[in-house]
Amino acid sequence: MISFHAFQMGLLLLLFCAVMAPLPGCWKICRRAGWPGWMSLLIVIPVVNAAAVFLFVNSKPSRFNAALRRNVEPNSTLHLPVHH
Repeated sequence: MISFHAFQMGLLLLLFCAVMAPLPGCWKICRRAGWPGWMSLLIVIPVVNAAAVFLFVNSKPSRFNAALRRNVEPNSTLHLPVHH
């Protein structure tokens, strides 16, 4: 039977991987949005991550629109109705 200490270490390793796995993606999102990449580390701190999300949501939309449009070409086969 596995010892309790090994079980705790396994859970700690699992928690560490769950927290660190999204960091490279968040780093890239922050960089593309014009924010410094280190701001992605704010998602690890429990209360600060809510403030960081609030800051990102209330920032200039043009920063995120430019980040989303980068390296994306329009799809000519997609026909959407135009409302006037």
